[in-house]
Amino acid sequence: MNDKIINYITWLLMSAMFGYFAFTKGWIFNDFENISIDEAKILIEEDKKLIILDVRSRSEYQRDSIAHAINIPFSELEKKLAKLESFKSEQILVYSEHANRSIKASRLLSKYGFNIVHLSGGMVFWIRKGYGVSKP
Repeated sequence: MNDKIINYITWLLMSAMFGYFAFTKGWIFNDFENISIDEAKILIEEDKKLIILDVRSRSEYQRDSIAHAINIPFSELEKKLAKLESFKSEQILVYSEHANRSIKASRLLSKYGFNIVHLSGGMVFWIRKGYGVSKP
């Protein structure tokens, strides 16, 4: 094969892999805002109407959570959208353990017209930062 063709194919594959990685991390093609742990902390303190949604499993939520968070595991989220319908006009902060499930949840909720803010880094970074957790 010609070296130019091999280089072109390699470039295409690497671009596709980076695009997929960036998409799964929530860096591209979002209908929601990603915010840092510090920005989330300020938002929680300042916005008393903010809805905090924990999409981790029930056992993860029972172990620790951000104060006043509602727990709807990601695996049940689409079936329980009606439970969130009354919050459609409010801003919803979505988080999970490492932000993988919460990115998917944020995309899903945005698709249904919810006003989403996504916590980058998830609960792991929240705890690492030394911010408080509660046990429901």
